[in-house]
Amino acid sequence: MWTLEKPPIDAMAPTRLETALFALGRFQDAEARLGFTKGVWRTCVGYAGGVFSSPSYEDIGDHMEAVRVEYDPQSVSYGQLLELFTCWYRMIPLDAVQRHSAVIFVKTEKERRLARAAVERSTLCGGPAQPAARVLPLKTFIPAEKKWQKYYLHSAPWLYEELLRLYGGEDALLRSTLAARLNGFLRQPSQSALRCLPESADLYGLSSHDRVTLRAMAI
Repeated sequence: MWTLEKPPIDAMAPTRLETALFALGRFQDAEARLGFTKGVWRTCVGYAGGVFSSPSYEDIGDHMEAVRVEYDPQSVSYGQLLELFTCWYRMIPLDAVQRHSAVIFVKTEKERRLARAAVERSTLCGGPAQPAARVLPLKTFIPAEKKWQKYYLHSAPWLYEELLRLYGGEDALLRSTLAARLNGFLRQPSQSALRCLPESADLYGLSSHDRVTLRAMAI
């Protein structure tokens, strides 16, 4: 059982965070990868890059699936997030569907220069033959429906229900760092993932039962 207090990891989040927005294939997978990154405290999937005013997962219009991250630049820099993005882009096969494009959305001229440089370095490193990721100005980001937020966490309904009770509702849960971390682990639970948690599992406030159950899921 959980205590009435939220896990220490959520209380540790800095009060001032920077935001970044990336599109990299299916946003379910991109959110899980980014949510398992040290220095990233919150994630949210949604739609960006188009002008369609009311996108949904079933009718995305001219938008792309994207992930917004809130990160602490003292722990992970924007440049490091770009390197992770380009590394993942080189490693994973992407389909030709517009909604699954690889895009770095930028807010400032500095971000644009850093993003373009990261993409150029990536094209010199080889890897699968695919078009270079694009760099586009960030205009609009529309959060996706709740059922797509922390998608892999929904695959453990027993845990999701416990967390709902702990956080007092879905909005607070989906904005939590704990949900981002557990969602990242549950995308592909493994012993190596357990060894590579961004911080000590003691900060997650998991009960002994939940720790045992999550370890049993690791392959």
